[in-house]
Amino acid sequence: VEDIKKFLSEHRDKPYISCEYAHAMGNSCGAIYKYTELTETEELYQGGFIWDYIDQSLTVKDRYGVEYQAYGGDFDDRPNDFSFSGNGICYGKDRAPSPKMQEVKFAYQTLKIDFDDDNNMIITNKNLFTSSDVYNCQITIQKEGKIIEENNGVIAVNPLSEKKIPIPIDIPDGDGEYVLTVSFTLRNATLWANEGHEVAFGQKVFGKREKEEPASCPLTVIHGWCNLGVRGDDFEVLFSNLRGGLVSYIYAGRELIKQPPMPNYWRPMTENDIANLLPFRAAQWKIASMYQSCKYEHGRKATDYRITEHENSVDICFTYHLPTKPEKDALLTYKVYGDGRIDVHLEMDGADEIGELPEFGLLFTLDADYDRLKWYGLGPDETYMDRNHAKLDVYENNVSDNMAKYLRPQECGNKEGVRWATVTDRSGIGFCFSGEDLSFSALPYSPHDIDNAGHTNELPPVLSTYIRVAKAQMGVGGDDTWGALVHPEYLLDTKGKLIFDFSFRGVAI
Repeated sequence: VEDIKKFLSEHRDKPYISCEYAHAMGNSCGAIYKYTELTETEELYQGGFIWDYIDQSLTVKDRYGVEYQAYGGDFDDRPNDFSFSGNGICYGKDRAPSPKMQEVKFAYQTLKIDFDDDNNMIITNKNLFTSSDVYNCQITIQKEGKIIEENNGVIAVNPLSEKKIPIPIDIPDGDGEYVLTVSFTLRNATLWANEGHEVAFGQKVFGKREKEEPASCPLTVIHGWCNLGVRGDDFEVLFSNLRGGLVSYIYAGRELIKQPPMPNYWRPMTENDIANLLPFRAAQWKIASMYQSCKYEHGRKATDYRITEHENSVDICFTYHLPTKPEKDALLTYKVYGDGRIDVHLEMDGADEIGELPEFGLLFTLDADYDRLKWYGLGPDETYMDRNHAKLDVYENNVSDNMAKYLRPQECGNKEGVRWATVTDRSGIGFCFSGEDLSFSALPYSPHDIDNAGHTNELPPVLSTYIRVAKAQMGVGGDDTWGALVHPEYLLDTKGKLIFDFSFRGVAI
């Protein structure tokens, strides 16, 4: 603080000062990060403010004694701004950090870690007065969450300086994906954080995960009048020729699915979505997710599907007709192997004229007992296409942990960059999903349950686990909370055909 006071005093007479960043303090106060003298023709600017730091809400009880966080209008106050002041990076009730804090913390890093192609790391110290040698530096190389090698020490980079340093760890070559992490942590406790608190990190990925090939196991295909069954070692699956879709997956004697998986084009609307009228523009995608059908020719009971048998696999392809204008079809193909693995291929022709596409993937409905999530991807908090500055690692939590306590229930809990994820019950039985750079979500409520709730106490009892495995989900925006659109580069490109591939299988962990 004294250094900042001295800095401001010495530069009090400077007519133009530019703030490149500002640290959130309360609602909007900031600390000078860097100054630049400007001429009268240059633009004066500020940035980095957070509005608001804490959700402005009150704890109340509904008529049944259930606590929830109340906002404008909940007290019969008219007019009001509803939940407009509920966009903090801390929750209102207990001041706990919301998942948004993860992205804010990265943006505020005063040490920047980059890498070049010659296995050097470039450390840029953006502090005005503090050398990087006040921090410990830990460098690790991991393979799918397991540390292969670790190096600890101190790296001295002067304030407002940059240094290029060879990576002090040998990078394995040619046998999978490895993640290099450089992390700076506090050597000593401070007034604002404990010893060991991470202040900055950077990562680089080397290599590529080896594609897992299905085992060559025999399978049995049983053709019925209403169903098609496939049986292999320790699993049975059933496809409905009458209803359309995968209606049963039994593994280790346990039924794993509660409802047939369905193509999904919708995510729960965020406050930003509502403010910029996305539901108005994209409403057809919600209707398509809810009412698509394999039936064809205006209500006839025939199901649009085809079956192709191979030596060690069988393909079952369903055509889903979407109730959109213009009409669209989505083709969903399951390739079943004898070891229980199912490869999924989903495709849909371009649909740019229907409005922004919130998501393109598949929605699984499991019983609520399947409530343990483990994933190899970005984390530990939620990430999105435009909010993904997080660490690539292996994480695990309960499905309910991914339901953020936002003032108004909305989209939350998504995981970007997922290589694989398992959802199991307490005995370790469940599903494993895998693919390249998946967008993955496991929540105790469906997208439509969340859409229908204005407060957390309006969410229904937890009866199911809803898993969304997607090619991508559009960004969540946030330039402001009163109408700014998601940036074009963070939208799904619907001008051409959309294609999505992933795999799943039963597991016992």
